[in-house]
Amino acid sequence: KRKIFYQGEQPCGFYSLDEKERIGSIDIINDFDEFYSTCPYSAKWMNTIHNVDKYRPAIFPHNEDWACPINEEPEKIRDVIYWGNLPEGADDVKNIIETIPKFNYSFFSLGYGLPPELRGHVTAYGTPRSEMWGVLRHTKIMVTSNQLYLTDEMVEVTKTLPRWQENEAFSHIEQNIMPQIKTRPIEAIFNKTLVLLKEDPWRIFDYWFEPGKDFIYYKNNNELEHMIREISDNWENYKHIVDNAYEKATKLYTAEKLYKDMEKGQSEFKFKH
Repeated sequence: KRKIFYQGEQPCGFYSLDEKERIGSIDIINDFDEFYSTCPYSAKWMNTIHNVDKYRPAIFPHNEDWACPINEEPEKIRDVIYWGNLPEGADDVKNIIETIPKFNYSFFSLGYGLPPELRGHVTAYGTPRSEMWGVLRHTKIMVTSNQLYLTDEMVEVTKTLPRWQENEAFSHIEQNIMPQIKTRPIEAIFNKTLVLLKEDPWRIFDYWFEPGKDFIYYKNNNELEHMIREISDNWENYKHIVDNAYEKATKLYTAEKLYKDMEKGQSEFKFKH
């Protein structure tokens, strides 16, 4: 009776170099009754340009079966962790990869985009997610960035979209960036690891969590090393942030909670702005 689509890739489809995929990302509105998107800006934009009320924002959920148990206090034997690859032009990510080896760290990757001089920083390739979560749980800090890094060609094809200027996700397109919630910070929070996040122009993570209370921003790449050291050396001063985020996430952002909200319908999801 209701056709529902959970869309975890936005705004990626909008800058695809494949024209069919790009147009499909616009026209998909006709194929479903309700959408739940991890990009609140693209969700609002799709409603606006199509004059509908189908889209609602929804964060990446996490299955509680894979979360750290509520009564478990995992021993923190590592300082910092990161996983991922190196997108073209992603200086923020490159800085993370270059900085974390100065600590007791883990870096999981598939290796895409990594030049030879950075491949030596990888601690394991192609590790199953469950094993990565096990390491994450015993690490103090997950450092990451909720940004997409675009090539000039991707920027130009985005500008071919109808009324593209009205999507707030495209507001800094001239800097070759867009916002995108990643799974990494959510996984960290559910595994009682502190999220140290590169601040983006949208502060998109504020949509779901409160900075200073549930996670910490760092503004400039040159302050990352200092902040990792400060948090790691004074862990007891920051552990309450981990606890706050975990309590919020296990209450609001589990897979089961998202499914139940979808069952109830659109009224459970509201745009904040």
